[in-house]
Amino acid sequence: MGMKGKQTKRGISLLLCLTLLVSMLALAVSVTAAETGGIVATGAETYYLWGENSNSPNFSGTTPTGTFTYDSSKGYYYYDLSGSSGDYCFVVSKISDSANSAVKTPAVQTIASAGSYYLSAGNYHGFNCIHLWNPSGDTIRISFTSETAGLTAVKAGSEDSTQAPTTAPKPTTPSPTQGGGTNPTTAPQPTQSGGSDGKTYVYCENEAGWGTVYAYMWINGTETNNAAWPGKPMTNIGGNEWRYEVTNSKWDMIIFSNNGADQTSNLTFQGNNYMWNNKTKTWSIRDTSPLQISSFATDLASPQYNGTGITLSAEAEGEGTVYYKFSVSKGGSTTVLSDFSTANKALWTPQAAGTYTLTYDFKDTKGNLNQRTKSYVIEDGSSVVAPYIKTVTPNSGDIKNNTNVQIKVTAGGGNTGTNLLFYKYTIKNPSGDTVNVPYYTRNTSYTFKPTALGLHTLIINVQGSDNKTIERSYLFNSVGAVTPTTPPETQPSVQPTQAPNPTQAPKPTQAPPAPTDPPVIPTQAPTQASTESSAPTALYGDADGDGNVTILDVTVIQRHMAGIELPRPIDEINADVDGDDNITIIDAVLIQRFMVGLIDKFPAEA
Repeated sequence: MGMKGKQTKRGISLLLCLTLLVSMLALAVSVTAAETGGIVATGAETYYLWGENSNSPNFSGTTPTGTFTYDSSKGYYYYDLSGSSGDYCFVVSKISDSANSAVKTPAVQTIASAGSYYLSAGNYHGFNCIHLWNPSGDTIRISFTSETAGLTAVKAGSEDSTQAPTTAPKPTTPSPTQGGGTNPTTAPQPTQSGGSDGKTYVYCENEAGWGTVYAYMWINGTETNNAAWPGKPMTNIGGNEWRYEVTNSKWDMIIFSNNGADQTSNLTFQGNNYMWNNKTKTWSIRDTSPLQISSFATDLASPQYNGTGITLSAEAEGEGTVYYKFSVSKGGSTTVLSDFSTANKALWTPQAAGTYTLTYDFKDTKGNLNQRTKSYVIEDGSSVVAPYIKTVTPNSGDIKNNTNVQIKVTAGGGNTGTNLLFYKYTIKNPSGDTVNVPYYTRNTSYTFKPTALGLHTLIINVQGSDNKTIERSYLFNSVGAVTPTTPPETQPSVQPTQAPNPTQAPKPTQAPPAPTDPPVIPTQAPTQASTESSAPTALYGDADGDGNVTILDVTVIQRHMAGIELPRPIDEINADVDGDDNITIIDAVLIQRFMVGLIDKFPAEA
């Protein structure tokens, strides 16, 4: 071999050594970042409280009031707030370095009241925050179990007590002009048949055995009430049921008591025909209609972000066949999702942010009518950091055994760092065994083939570049043959004045298939069960999944081999460039050889 060839080899060797040195330096930097990243303990996130002892907050600081503590024995987060006599406005957030950002991204949005203290949510002097009224100046423990749960406020040290407060609310409760008297949002009043005389009533189911039930009602934030404490006596209308006529439409708070002795906490009046059970301490609707509603719900709790698919569902029992109608309204405009039919579900995908009213209408063969409504908040997700799943198609139903099923996912959020979202699909068979090789990918679709009859579980994880992850599960029933179904949106409309004739309904085998729900059936069965995504083929060498082959991919493989935690899981398909089903130092060397031009393809691509 000539001198020129030897020099070329030496040059390449030197380049490889320099490349390896750079990768090791990157490894050291990555390890340091991982060690100083503030990893949260298992079972607890970090939440901060930002607050001001003022009814006119400005949240101008950069240091949180404090950090919530996670109590693993009780399963909740808590913060003991001292010196908050009177008004205190605050927000709970995962933001730790900017009060202004924290106010815009509250972690807890559902509000619950407890004891003689109350919490309410609203816009206080331009800030969407939470208001605490603490008239006695006691140390208050604020607690919640999760981001989707409601806050509670009790005197510190009494959080395990079930004793109801023994004093009536003071008339000094702050008024709306003082920044703390904003009325809480109340549940929409139900409309229903059952002999209503046009008046508004509230009921108490006296299962606790009180002698005489009293109702004390007032307007939150004012001195207006129905009578001096303990209020007005309710009327026993038979059995355990007691009734009180609500003569002022502005009364929004109520306390039930045993003539001022045993009593409830401050309760938000829910609306006409609602009944409070003084034993179970729960609200329900007193419904005497022959058409009884068992449930009316959404599969996802409010609030959600725009573009998210939300399923409305209902169950009822009446005289003969029950027919369901689903609609949503906002700003005076109403959209019917599904007109009267036997379908008891409807899909709603709101595109605009705002507060909506969901309406569930019921009708049976005998012409009995009933209705329920509920409020639902949709928020703008265009700048959300945490990832969230919008739609999964299909998201349930029958699938044909030994036939490919393609799942398509749309997601939002992840607006931080690289602004990228990563998807992982896990398939479990009816025995609970994982039958594929789950890994994070940028692909938003996935194809799998069930090889056993019965319920399969699809688990979808969506992760942002900062490792925030959301997980959701879906069930599919693998069957020998799939019977096409008709979604509610395509069913023929039925006028409310006349129930459809069940004998004229199309047979299941005659219904047109939904355009997106049935699985795609290939003309020729594949020869091998699919366990990989149906999106484009792997980009070999791209171990970190960023769409490029760089020295960082070598670093990721080295960290993976050393057992060091990675910012996001390694892409095992892309990293295995030699195709031996193992990730080793050979794969790292091959990527380096590829980068300097010694090879133009990987063995796995051969």
